[in-house]
Formats: sequence, C-alpha cells, structure tokens
Amino acid sequence: MENSVQSFFKLSETIACSVCRQDIVLYEPAKSEYVVCPSCFSYLHIFTRAETRLNRKLEKPKNAPVLKLGSTTNIHGVGLKVIAYLEKKEAETIYCWREYILTSHDKGYVTLSEFNGHWNFIAGEDFLPDYKQPTSYSFSVSYKDVEYKLFNRYSPKVTAMLGEVDWNVVNEKVKATEYIAPPFMVVKEVINKSQNLTNYYIGEYMTKDEIAAAFNLDKNSLPEQIGIGANQPSKAYDRWMASLKITGIAIVAVLLLHLLFGAVKPEKELINDDFLITYDAKAGADAFKSFITPSFVIEDESSNIEFDIASGVDNNWLETTIVLVNEADNRTWEVSKGIEYYHGVEDGESWSEGSTRESVLLSDIPKGKYHLNVYPSSGDIYRNNLYIRATTNVSMIRNTLITILLLCIFPAICWYLMRNYEKRRWNNSDFSPFVNGD
Repeated sequence: MENSVQSFFKLSETIACSVCRQDIVLYEPAKSEYVVCPSCFSYLHIFTRAETRLNRKLEKPKNAPVLKLGSTTNIHGVGLKVIAYLEKKEAETIYCWREYILTSHDKGYVTLSEFNGHWNFIAGEDFLPDYKQPTSYSFSVSYKDVEYKLFNRYSPKVTAMLGEVDWNVVNEKVKATEYIAPPFMVVKEVINKSQNLTNYYIGEYMTKDEIAAAFNLDKNSLPEQIGIGANQPSKAYDRWMASLKITGIAIVAVLLLHLLFGAVKPEKELINDDFLITYDAKAGADAFKSFITPSFVIEDESSNIEFDIASGVDNNWLETTIVLVNEADNRTWEVSKGIEYYHGVEDGESWSEGSTRESVLLSDIPKGKYHLNVYPSSGDIYRNNLYIRATTNVSMIRNTLITILLLCIFPAICWYLMRNYEKRRWNNSDFSPFVNGD
C-alpha cells in the first residue's frame, strides 16, 4: 500500500538553508513556498530552488514528530503524504497541541491534529466530496442537518515547525471556533475579519489504533491519551442509546403479556354484596356476629382473589378477618384488613385522614368451590353494614408497573454514566451546558 501511495507523489528534493547552509529536504517540491530548516530552525521563504530568504527564527520543537515527514498513507481511500509538522499553542494560555500537514495528489491539504493523545482528521471543502456550507448561529452551527455545539474559541499561534507548506502558516492571524457533534467537529476559521474571509473545516475523531494502522506504527509509540477529547465518541452514550432501545422493547413485551393474560384469564366477580352485621354484646366490647357468604366457584387451576371491603365509618374504625374456605377439603386462607376514617376542624381548617374503603389480595388459590367466613369488629357498635366484593383473576397492574420500573433502572444507570462522561468532556470548555455544581 505504501509503495502505491508513494507513486502518486514526486520524489523529494533538497535546497540549501540561506542561514546555516545545511541541506533541507523538500518532501513535496511543487507545493513548497515556506520551509523550516531542521538544523537552525529558520523559517524561510522560498523564491527559487537557489534562493531562500529568512522570514523569522522559530523555537526548536519540544517534541519529535511521531509521524515521519515524507511518510505516506491512505485515509478514506485517498493517498496522502506528511509534509509538515507544527507545534501550536492557544494565545494567552498554556494549551499546546501538534498538527501534521498532509497533502494529496489532487485534493489539497488535510490536517492530523493531536492534543493530549487525541487525534482528529481535519479536511476542507476541496477534500470532502459531499461538503455543504455550514450554517452558523450564535452558539452552534448546522452541518448536513446536524447541530454542532460551540466548544471552544481561540487564536492559535505556531511556536515550532518542521517541513514545508505553500502558504505563510507561521504568520497568519486566525480566530478559530470549534463546534462538536461527536465523533465530528466543525472548525470555523476567520482569517481576515474585516474582509469576512471565513473557512470551514470538518474534523473526524480518529483512535490511536486507526492512526497506528494508517502509518504502520506501534500504537504504544503514540502520545498517551489524557482526559476526554473534545469530539471523542462516547461509549457511555452508545450504551445509553442501546439500553433505551432494549428497555423500550422489553416494556412493550411486558405490556403485551399483561394484555394477553387479561384476555386469556379475564376478571370474574365472585361476590358483590352489602352484608348486614350486628353487634354481639356477649362476644366483647367491639365484636360483631360472624357470618358466612354464599358459595362460589373458582374454575382456573390457579387464581388470585382480591377482596374490596367498605363501610360508612365516621370518625371510627372497622376491621374484619376474612377466611376463605375450600368446601371440598376445608383448606383455609386468612386475611385481615381494617378501615378507619376520621375528620374534623382544627384552628378553622378542615382535616381528614383514612378511607372508608380498602382492598387485600390472596394469590395462588386452586380451583374449587369456596365460601367466606367473615369476622367483623368495630369501634362503632351501631355499625350495621359491611360491603364485600371478591374478584378473581384480577389484573396485576401494580406488578406490571413494578416490572417496568425495574426495567428502567438499567437505562437510568446508563444515562447517569453518559451524563457524567459528558460533564467531564465539557470541563475542558468555557461553554459547558452543565451548570457548576450540577
């Protein structure tokens, strides 16, 4: 692959540095107008192969380029050659990063930028076949109907350079703005604000593995990643989106099962009656006579029974014990439930608490013929009625809702992890959507 890529490019040439007279290799002679001497780090303007003039002196690069000048690669199906290495910093700050300028046979320049071990492949209109002019807003841009959020504004400054380019890259004054929609980025560069010279570039995040594979390098030789890249893809976001999809499908399945069970085993009313109760003075202070309900039949192999009880208690209470009796084998199931309702006026304000109606549920009741033994008691000896409604195959909407709630725990955890990841990403920005302390 490397040999086929190299065939697109002319062989390198050498020229003499006008300052130290050392040879300088031009990796792409046809595109060489400004070059840096690797011996004395003079930034030279090339007029002819025999004449170069000093433009300014640069610092020695702090780091050795990890991508070798003159090396070739193929990215997105395009042959590229590395022709320059730049070290840059943000004006008035300590933030520094590195950029590699690559050229193609017929699509111009692209940039591989590296900051804290995070790489971006940045290309302009000439390189991108489906490029569309972004639409700029106050704090975002729209590119191909995707919103890119403002992440950073800065003025880059070249502090060191190796290699050559065909424009005065060291002395150009640029106001740059970055907008992100991971894994992509839109870079807006204003070169001359008075003349409204604005260029847009599209960046795409590249992993260390991708860079190492593209240049046939050991990925351990690449800079160590620190923190989260501005447009680094979020596995936490992907996990959250996947959890939403899976949980949504699971919730639909639970609701369908709920409806299916309701259709296969519909609710059936067994008892619905208002029973007369009488105070039993011999049995105790609050005891009423027990009674037996009419018989009823449960036809399904296993069912639940819900008992609704009600009474018009007023500033008083009523409690009842209900014993379900299987008339074939005298097996019993017992439940107790109380009703209490109080109300009044205090400091001119009305108040109330309790209810005149309650319900209780029995589960896993086998088929058979049954009746109820009912044992009521109340603080109101004049209470004379107790309403009982018994229903089998009651729809367990509460269990369904609990199941749905449990299903939502996993995406909630994924959302929290995703949100925490995004907060860490935006800690590097002055335009974070997260409020301090949120």
